[in-house]
Amino acid sequence: MASELRLVSAQWSILLDLFISAFERRAVPTGDACLASSAPHSTALRHVIFLMEAGYVTRLPDPEDARRTLVGLTPKGLDFVGGCLEAEFEALRAALAGRID
Repeated sequence: MASELRLVSAQWSILLDLFISAFERRAVPTGDACLASSAPHSTALRHVIFLMEAGYVTRLPDPEDARRTLVGLTPKGLDFVGGCLEAEFEALRAALAGRID
């Protein structure tokens, strides 16, 4: 699954933040997603645009504030992040097999 997309750390941070936000049913303004990346705002915004063009993130106008846009994961993005986390969990479980109860 991870070989499908080559991510830099800032992109993965954005995806993880949006993944958590999706499960919390929390809207994420674009600026907040950029903060999650720990990159300068203009660089982070380029990462968000890259993830949008790859089909993992969507941006929509904020219905409560016309000056803002909200970002979230697409179904493809949810599947991707969930699959990556599941693969990491299974790898950790295998590495720790027999060492913990």
